[in-house]
Amino acid sequence: METINIRTTQNVVINYELAPLRDRFVALLIDIVVVLAVHLLLRYALSFLLFPGVLLVTIMEYFGLLAFFFYALCMEIFNNGQTLGKVATGTKVLKVDGSDPSLSDYLIRVLFYMIDFLLSFGVIGAIFIATSDKRQRLGDRAANTVVVKLNVVNMFNLKDILNISTLEDYEPIYPDIKNVKEGDMLIIKNALLRHRNNPSSNNSSMINKLALKMIKLLDIKDKPKNSIEFLKTLIKDYIVLTR
Repeated sequence: METINIRTTQNVVINYELAPLRDRFVALLIDIVVVLAVHLLLRYALSFLLFPGVLLVTIMEYFGLLAFFFYALCMEIFNNGQTLGKVATGTKVLKVDGSDPSLSDYLIRVLFYMIDFLLSFGVIGAIFIATSDKRQRLGDRAANTVVVKLNVVNMFNLKDILNISTLEDYEPIYPDIKNVKEGDMLIIKNALLRHRNNPSSNNSSMINKLALKMIKLLDIKDKPKNSIEFLKTLIKDYIVLTR
């Protein structure tokens, strides 16, 4: 399983599984089927309304190609880096630094479909994805993006880390934690999970840095002695105060 470490703006490293070649092509196939289905429906509808024979075929063939590029671009821009194919395969586009791609990044990726898949029948794209250490096709390299798996490790909810039924009589210790965004709490959860699975010095350092950031954010006067227990307490407080 190929993975990539992405450092968030909170200076926490999150490990993502890179989307394998199989998932990339399944997602592409689904997207092609979606666009092709819409294309055929429009083609048959217009054949009864406006254009005759050869002229219709010529217009619709060009329209179909442009429609795919337009579909891929709009879906990734407005659906958080996911086309319908990527949603089905549980993948999405991210910048290598973990940020969301910009409009120009998405545009570059779509334009390189011409080289990666269309002109080479997918051979160039497949070769680069299979041989790149970050599984990047040419479009990914040009836009500095990667396609990652949104697997269970990175996507389960805050409640999955604890048994909520045991918190009925729990009294929150840090009430201001309720003002923190859930995305930030998920970063804490992921950091704890990463440390539990691999208690290395780097992961321990990340835990301590994250704890210090939360101490400063919440304006806590007495520094907790155990960073791990402190972060777990923050998660429990957050769940109780926001559920």
